[in-house]
Amino acid sequence: MEIKIIRQSVSKNINQNDCIIREDIQNLIKNYKIELKSLSKITGIDYVWLKDFMDEKNNFLDFFTNLKNFNEKNKDSINNSNIPNPSYLSNMIFMLSDGILMINEDDRTKGVIDVLISEFEIKYETLAIYAKLELEDVQNFMNDTHSISIEKKYKLAVASLFLHYLFKRLHN
Repeated sequence: MEIKIIRQSVSKNINQNDCIIREDIQNLIKNYKIELKSLSKITGIDYVWLKDFMDEKNNFLDFFTNLKNFNEKNKDSINNSNIPNPSYLSNMIFMLSDGILMINEDDRTKGVIDVLISEFEIKYETLAIYAKLELEDVQNFMNDTHSISIEKKYKLAVASLFLHYLFKRLHN
């Protein structure tokens, strides 16, 4: 009896989450003009599955319930599935709608630079060379984003974003 109550509670919470995710996706479509095909490519979620999800033909609970029917040798194919974890999809939708607007451009650039430094061990000097700036310009920007001109910020942002894109593409 207790397991049945737990399953009902989990089912109710997942169905509520599905409704919230659907509403958030509708917001992206309406307010940000991101179509389902684009969202599919952005997230790596199969377009047909995503469309069926939006049409309420499937939900996350069905997917996770069916996981138990797979044996251990099929586990890798499930982990590599195009059906996302609901929290991943929620986070991606949040970042595409409200998250991007909450983080200013300078902080986004600093975030990209932080990733280049921490993940790829790129030095400020390297960024300065690619951005055609002085080392001090990069250091000053990282200490105080208002300390360099908009033109220098632009050069630094473009160089950093390109390197990040290039490294991430090669890394995957």
